[in-house]
Amino acid sequence: MRIAFATIAAPLVLALAACGGNDAADTAEAGTETAAADVNLPQVETRFPSVAPDARTSVNYAGTYAQPVGAGQRSVTLRTDGTYTMRDENGVETSGSYNWYSDNTRILIKQGDHNMVYAIANGALYRMPDANAPTTGTMTEEQTWRRTGS
Repeated sequence: MRIAFATIAAPLVLALAACGGNDAADTAEAGTETAAADVNLPQVETRFPSVAPDARTSVNYAGTYAQPVGAGQRSVTLRTDGTYTMRDENGVETSGSYNWYSDNTRILIKQGDHNMVYAIANGALYRMPDANAPTTGTMTEEQTWRRTGS
């Protein structure tokens, strides 16, 4: 009887061990593939700093901000004297003056018939759809101009 039980039990033990081993190996391999895939993902800047209260005095906002566009790049340089220089994706520059809104979190740049409103954050400008758009909440990469090294 002992031999018959051992003969039946041995294959069951081996079958269970084989199934358990494969599941663990599959799980380990899947984890390795996931980790490897994560390492190879492109690193994208996703930080969106909050619009600063009274940015006019609380943020070092003077400098150049850029926004990638297709193969080119747009940029705007703000100066503390209230002037700006804007460069479009074709390299065409325009200059002028900007005005602060009374809340000191947004500026207005007028170019011809176009009114462009930008909210100021530490290291970023956000192009707002209009002067009444809220400066809190989620910002998008499409509306973000990031500060460059200069």
